[in-house]
Amino acid sequence: MIKGLILSALLALSAAGYQVETIRKSAENRTSAVSAIAKDSAAAARTVVNLLNWYKNHIDSVSRIVLVDQKPGKTYSVNFKNGEKYLGYLRSSHLLTDTFLNEWRIYFRERHQGFLLTQQKEGPPTGFEYDLVLLSQEVGLQLKSLKKLKITGVKVQKDRASVEFDLLESYEFRLIRKNGVWLINEILNLSAE
Repeated sequence: MIKGLILSALLALSAAGYQVETIRKSAENRTSAVSAIAKDSAAAARTVVNLLNWYKNHIDSVSRIVLVDQKPGKTYSVNFKNGEKYLGYLRSSHLLTDTFLNEWRIYFRERHQGFLLTQQKEGPPTGFEYDLVLLSQEVGLQLKSLKKLKITGVKVQKDRASVEFDLLESYEFRLIRKNGVWLINEILNLSAE
C-alpha cells in the first residue's frame, strides 16, 4: 500500500510538472505571438509614415505633372501619358502596390469618359480638384503639419493591416504584406467620406 501511495504521489507530481511545462510553453507562444503582432503593427505604421515623408519631399515634382489637358474652348481630357508619368513617380516610392496604382489608371479612364460625356471646358476639372494621394484640398497644410501626425489605431490580421491616423483630417491606409514587406494598397480619407 505504501508503494501504491508513493507511486500515486510520483505520478501526481509528474502530471503537475507536465501541466506547468505546458502552461509555460503556452505562455511563451502567446508572448511570441503578441511580439510578432507588435512588430507587424510597428512595421505597417512605419510604411505609412515613410510614404507621407516621401510624398512631402516629392510633392512639388508630383504636382507639376499635368493630368488634365485644359485648352481654352476645348473639352477637358485626361493626359494619359502624364498619368503614367505620375503613377511611375508614385511607384518610385516603393511603398504602393500595383493594385493601388491600377485603380488610378481605371479612375483616369472613367474621368476621361466623364469629360467626353459632359463636355467640361471651364472650372476645376471634375475629379481632379483635390490631391489624388491624400484625397484632400489641404495637402500642403497637411504635409507641413506632418510632425503632428497622430496614429490612432493599427490592426493586423495575417498579411493585411490598416493604419488609422489624423493629419488635419482622419485617414485609414490599408496595407498588404508582399514578400515580407508592408505596402499601401488603399487610401481612405475618412473625413471626406
